[in-house]
Amino acid sequence: MRRAAIWIPALALAATSCSAPRPVLPDDPRLGQVAYEEVDPSAAGVARMTLAANESFQLPLADPANAAPEYPPGLLARRLPPRVVCMRLAVGEDGSVHDAQPVVSDGGCPAAVDGEQAFQTATAEAVRRWRFDPAFRCVFPEGQAVTSACDGAGGREVPQAVSLIFRFVFEQIDGRAQVRFD
Repeated sequence: MRRAAIWIPALALAATSCSAPRPVLPDDPRLGQVAYEEVDPSAAGVARMTLAANESFQLPLADPANAAPEYPPGLLARRLPPRVVCMRLAVGEDGSVHDAQPVVSDGGCPAAVDGEQAFQTATAEAVRRWRFDPAFRCVFPEGQAVTSACDGAGGREVPQAVSLIFRFVFEQIDGRAQVRFD
């Protein structure tokens, strides 16, 4: 079993997600390597996973080696204002990304501007190579207190596929391309 991992604010969606917040443990060296932003808190409300009283949920942890998308070279000369791309990742029980699809919602995730789908393509190509320490449900024996740590506390890890939404901002600062995660 693995040690307790940090909880990073994220939107875990699809049939295998939950909305239970977890504390951030500041001693994890991976904290801040990949940032997450909750994009649409009302999304997939019907499909959210419901945990039993004897279960807790751990979001997947992004591998610190996950590379950010690259700014499309063909668009650099246009000196465009910042562009936002939101991408929904289907992360399997093994921690690999099985699918990546653009997301458009009001406000934080605008639709791609005509002729600039290259930003979505660059994002999808990058995130499909990403890896995660898989999400899991921690199932404790009936009557035992649910804790934040699964290992050593009598809990059993059950791998869980999830869907996460990431928001990327492509911009040029002082003539240099930059892609950041909000």
